[in-house]
Amino acid sequence: MAAPVARARVRTLRDRLVRPTLPELWGFLAVALPAAFALIASLPTVDLAYQLRAGADILAGRGIPAVDAWTFTAAGQPWFDQQWLAQSFLAQTYQVAGWTGLAVLRAVLVAVIQGFILIAIRRRAPGLGTRTAALLAIAAFVVMAPALALRPQLFGMALFAGTLAVLAGRRERPAWWWLVPLAAVAWANEHGSFILAPLLVGLAWLEDLRDRWPGARRTLATLAATTVATVLTPFGPRVWQYAFGVATNHQVTTRISEWQPTRLTDVPGALFWLSVVAVAAIVVVIARRRRDVPWPAILALVVFAGLGAVAVRGIAWWPGIAAVTVAGLLGGGPRLGDQVPPLRPPRGSAINSVLAALIVVAGVAFLPLWRPTDPGTGAPVGLLGQAPSGITAALRGLATPVDRVWNPQVWGSWLEFAVPAPAYAFDARIEVIPAATWDLADTVDRAGPGWQGILDRLGVTIVVIAGDGTTPLDVAIGSDPGWREARADEDGTIWTRASR
Repeated sequence: MAAPVARARVRTLRDRLVRPTLPELWGFLAVALPAAFALIASLPTVDLAYQLRAGADILAGRGIPAVDAWTFTAAGQPWFDQQWLAQSFLAQTYQVAGWTGLAVLRAVLVAVIQGFILIAIRRRAPGLGTRTAALLAIAAFVVMAPALALRPQLFGMALFAGTLAVLAGRRERPAWWWLVPLAAVAWANEHGSFILAPLLVGLAWLEDLRDRWPGARRTLATLAATTVATVLTPFGPRVWQYAFGVATNHQVTTRISEWQPTRLTDVPGALFWLSVVAVAAIVVVIARRRRDVPWPAILALVVFAGLGAVAVRGIAWWPGIAAVTVAGLLGGGPRLGDQVPPLRPPRGSAINSVLAALIVVAGVAFLPLWRPTDPGTGAPVGLLGQAPSGITAALRGLATPVDRVWNPQVWGSWLEFAVPAPAYAFDARIEVIPAATWDLADTVDRAGPGWQGILDRLGVTIVVIAGDGTTPLDVAIGSDPGWREARADEDGTIWTRASR
């Protein structure tokens, strides 16, 4: 009779921290490196600053905004503020921990996204090597990095990745299905990308049908529950109308580069198309070797590649789907529930823990907390994007509650937040501003016929111009005796009425 084989000792949390194995180190790197890079990158304010102001109003008990009260070009216009929950969370973080807290929040959200993608890959392909899984997750981060600005979409991306992880393990952990509709409730109150939640579940159901999986009915029930969950908002089913309305709004799709088709002429576009070609090549190779590439996998890749091709903003969703789907095509071996712990697991190493510790120390060193404060923005130096320090400081000393400021759209949200006293012409809420007003903006910006009359008719008292002082509007307003230059620096200029 053979002697019983001794089971290997289960590795404790202390083992993993003090002497992590190489696979454990790879898993750590897939999450920690993107989080560290998130701490280094600046925080663009174009889609963040107005969220902070709206969130502060909600936390102050003023309710969810329903009409515009910040711009004089759209005053009283309806504002469908579907992102109210994300705004509240962002504002609460800022009030408690300031700009450093927001930088840390973004790093945490990036880590959550990476962690969920890695989990989804491992559940989708338990037989895939840990290093390969980690490299797939890191590749996904590289492609999606341009989309990781701190804004409501980042919350949507975390929920998207979490939904991927739950669906990837639905056959081993069927009891977790309720997490998907629960996530959809939060998603529908944070970002318009919530429409992707039913899409993900629907693709999973098609895969279950193709595989004749007994739990296909449960997946179909999850799809129904998830769809219903998306209307559990203060706006009810109108959130769907809002989501599709923004995506098809002519002013949005023509004036915002993120809503335009993805091209090879910039880094985000080049990375996206390179990843599409790479994934297509992998699928072709696998098809030639096995000839059984599941059609639901092809459908998922085509749908999300299409989203990324149609609009730069759609790139955000492609890398996670691509990494998890490719993992499923490459991976083999036993299903997660059938795995047997190895008798001799890989040995841990103190060197691995040192490497992990160095990354943690580097992350702490990159915290904005250690930087000096920019006197113009009130934030750590170099942390904010689309936030001109000198222009902000000068406007803070010039503007009063009765002023109307004609401003660059890209700076509008920041100026509204940093210098809230006056009313502004434009901000990041493109869909709120009437289309006719954008035509007026084009005329003024190029100093076309009648530009002075437009400013006079709208009661503009201050004009802020981005650029080096040589724009058509700078030249035209500089030759108009009714205006005088109040500020000029490398970011732009400020002009005020001579009679002011």
